[in-house]
Amino acid sequence: MTSKIISPFNRVEGDLDVEVKFKENKVVDAKIVSRLFRGLELILRGKSPLDSLVITPRVCGICGASHLYASASALDMMFNAEVPRNAIRLRNVMSMAESCQNDLRHTYFMFLIDVVNKKYQEYINFEEVLKRFSPITGSSYKECFRWSKKYTEVYAIFGGQWPHGSAIIPGGVTSYPLPNEVQKAISILIDIRKNYLENVVLGGPVEQFLNTVKSYRDLLQWVEDYKDGDLSRIVEFGLEANWHKLGHGTGIMLSYGHLPFEEYVGSPSRKYFKPGIFFVKEKEYREFDQNNILEFVTTSYYTYSKGDEIGLHPFEGETNPSILDNSKKYSLTKCFRYKMDGNLLAPEVGALAMLTVSSNPLILDIMDKIGPNVLSRVIARLVRVIIYNELMINELKDYEFGKPTYKKPTEVNEGKGFGLVEAPRGSLGHWIVVKNGKIFNYQMVTPTQINMGPEDPKGNKSHLSLALIGTEVSDINNPIEVYHIVRSHDPCMVCNVHMLKLI
Repeated sequence: MTSKIISPFNRVEGDLDVEVKFKENKVVDAKIVSRLFRGLELILRGKSPLDSLVITPRVCGICGASHLYASASALDMMFNAEVPRNAIRLRNVMSMAESCQNDLRHTYFMFLIDVVNKKYQEYINFEEVLKRFSPITGSSYKECFRWSKKYTEVYAIFGGQWPHGSAIIPGGVTSYPLPNEVQKAISILIDIRKNYLENVVLGGPVEQFLNTVKSYRDLLQWVEDYKDGDLSRIVEFGLEANWHKLGHGTGIMLSYGHLPFEEYVGSPSRKYFKPGIFFVKEKEYREFDQNNILEFVTTSYYTYSKGDEIGLHPFEGETNPSILDNSKKYSLTKCFRYKMDGNLLAPEVGALAMLTVSSNPLILDIMDKIGPNVLSRVIARLVRVIIYNELMINELKDYEFGKPTYKKPTEVNEGKGFGLVEAPRGSLGHWIVVKNGKIFNYQMVTPTQINMGPEDPKGNKSHLSLALIGTEVSDINNPIEVYHIVRSHDPCMVCNVHMLKLI
């Protein structure tokens, strides 16, 4: 075994430790370690249910709107609130705007600048990607800086501010936009489409891409036809660098579904992107049921009142930190598992999983041809931005002036509810239990927890650990392959720690 410590593991949200064991140049074991205690579940105890709308968005500075959406949705359910269609449109736009700025900034600022690594100096496309993706000086790096912030402008029109807006509330939203405000947002999104997505990211028309690129073969043809687009350069370079052979993981894709498209009472029944579980190898779709979610603390720095070997659903969840000298426990992240057919599943979540589960034809065919991997995750994020940009325009064009954006719900002193959304990094859930008008229990289960949690009581590893195991690095002193796999998941340990420990 080779022992090395590479520190810090930068360009992730928060403090991350990844402990990896190498035998020669092959990863034989991996642990993802969080040393950051969030504790917001304890802070929320005893507070008014509405306080969760202000506190939970502060979990993270990059995806606060997702936490707000989940929190408000949980209260919608508890209050049996009626949510008008206009409110749903504005909620969706704010959620998508936040995801777009995140997906672009992660791709260009966190992931792609690894292409300057010395490993790639002899690659055919190295000079071109260096010009585009180098930090600070790269042409596409600078364009991302310029254009990604426009999505936060769209958010601020309806949400008042970004980050940490509070415009989404039970029963709708607080904003009641004027025609000029809606038109301003549409104009920004059309400007993004024309001058950024088409000129820089795709190198060709958005409409043509969405209507004709329906398979992996179509994508490769697009790469040939529109070589100047960043997507084409990423695909070419990724294939040359074998990104499509890195980081397979469990091959189980989970999505809670996202973006309701009709008025509802309590909780939405239909969404633009459906919920579910997809087994890549078997090409099998299964329906999702939040009742099957379990959290374990066998290897986490927590304790359960009925023993640390049991799994608890978030409604019964406990947050009892216990930093003791225990050889089993090593992380402050709980272990997420989904119970199905007597098995405990460790799924992958994120843009790739979301688009796979919702049967996007391009992503489904990519999964069939090359499977889940580093390259397919990067492609999925950019594809989602393209889809979201058009969907935001359509939602705003369909906005009905003069109709309500809020209907006041009847608040209750006792009850419970959950809110499930697709955050930028994947499936996010909030569960709330209220007694005597105060929060009795509040649990958040984040995407990074699902992807990067520790082992369950049976010793089975979570998705990212399995994605790392078996990876062969070309240079033990420069294990860029490990960095690619971890960063392809867009870790956010703030929601859920900067050191990579190689043993």
